[in-house]
Amino acid sequence: MSKIPKIKDFKTPEGYFEKLPDQIIAKTKQRPDFKWLKYAAAAMILISLGFWQWPKDTAGSEMLALESEVNLYIDSQYWTVEDVLSLSENPNEILEIIIEEEFTFSGEKWEEEDLIWIQ
Repeated sequence: MSKIPKIKDFKTPEGYFEKLPDQIIAKTKQRPDFKWLKYAAAAMILISLGFWQWPKDTAGSEMLALESEVNLYIDSQYWTVEDVLSLSENPNEILEIIIEEEFTFSGEKWEEEDLIWIQ
């Protein structure tokens, strides 16, 4: 223990505690008021969530979803053709579309000479 140097007693400088409060107050200067920053941040979060949730094309996406759901019911044979036509406002229009898609003709199927035997 004799090899360890002795530490001198710590003494505070004269007038340290009297000057300390003034020094602390000087260092903690009045900060600018950023109350509006909280409101701006909250507004930006709400706006960004609003744009994120904003529907891009609701009519088109709803129709695609409805069409895929109807196709799923038809493909799984849960619905029959009669069920689908009964849900439609104009079933004749749907039938005409189906006929055009399924039975496309490139030209006249029957020539005039072939129709003579029918008379």
